[in-house]
Amino acid sequence: MNNLNAELNATVAKVRAVYGKRLTDSDYTELESRKTVGEAAEYLKKNTYYSEVLANVDASSVHRGFLESLLHRAYYDRYEKLCRFQNLNDKPFYNFLLIRSEIRELLKALLFLNNDEKDVYIESMHAHLLRKARFDMIELAKAPGYEALLQVIRHTPYYNVLKGIEPFKDGHVPYTKCEVSLRTYYHRWLFDTAEKELSGNARAALSEQIKIQVDVINLINAYRMKKFFSAGADEIRSKMLPFYGKLSKEKQNLLFETRTPEEFIHMLAGTVYGRRMELTDENMSSEQFEKELIKMRCTAAKRSLTFSDNAAVSIYSYMYLSEVEFSNIISIIESIRYNKSVSYMENLIVKL
Repeated sequence: MNNLNAELNATVAKVRAVYGKRLTDSDYTELESRKTVGEAAEYLKKNTYYSEVLANVDASSVHRGFLESLLHRAYYDRYEKLCRFQNLNDKPFYNFLLIRSEIRELLKALLFLNNDEKDVYIESMHAHLLRKARFDMIELAKAPGYEALLQVIRHTPYYNVLKGIEPFKDGHVPYTKCEVSLRTYYHRWLFDTAEKELSGNARAALSEQIKIQVDVINLINAYRMKKFFSAGADEIRSKMLPFYGKLSKEKQNLLFETRTPEEFIHMLAGTVYGRRMELTDENMSSEQFEKELIKMRCTAAKRSLTFSDNAAVSIYSYMYLSEVEFSNIISIIESIRYNKSVSYMENLIVKL
């Protein structure tokens, strides 16, 4: 075995070891039984691998927003540590989470700009990204309008993505158009970088995950539009990411052209995804539909984490699973805040 393969296999082993520290079913049961956000934070601090990020925090009185920020920092720190191991962060692909984080900050800034809530954006900002982002997040938050925001990002790839999008006459930004454009840029970058940097089975495994991710995003958004807005095919197509993963263009169009959410589910049941999901109710809620897709996406990520010996595939797979865990915790914390039942929480989370 040459030195490069030894390094990559060491990284794969490290990723699997970190994944082994994930929250268990028992941890979720304990969290769901807590009565306050403080009690949930205290459990995370004393019983899970979140203890390090919560070490100097009075968990019993921590604010929900601050707790979310700390948990996000733990999520991002794990990514950085894995990428720094064997100096993999020197390779372009390992910037994938930074790029996605930058795009999320941009989209948050655009949303708060439209709502004239710049102060709210500053409060929600993830402080650990301040020194990592390739644009000045403070200046982004202070931007009084769209043109000023574009100037903040003028030295990044996002400037060319957004500069051609014109604001409405009232100054508001077409948020959905910006979102689709930025997410299209991100996934095209993922596909292109995986193609350049990987080969053989590793390239195929990573490309498959990216394809599934694109399909999941499009299916979730299409079903929401169909269920809540009775959207037609052309309107749905205009808001989809322009990629065809494991669903052909023809199959996607057939789904978009269905007349009702029930027809959409019935049509999806006959696809590669429908056969992997529990589509027992053609009138299923948007939340349940999303959960089924995420469960399927997690299964694919866990399979790659188990069988791939490639560092990029392993880290990409693990970070998706870690993101789902982060979302699970936030869902439980929000449910506790609003006195929701355990069954309500169980319907929201995807156990890993």
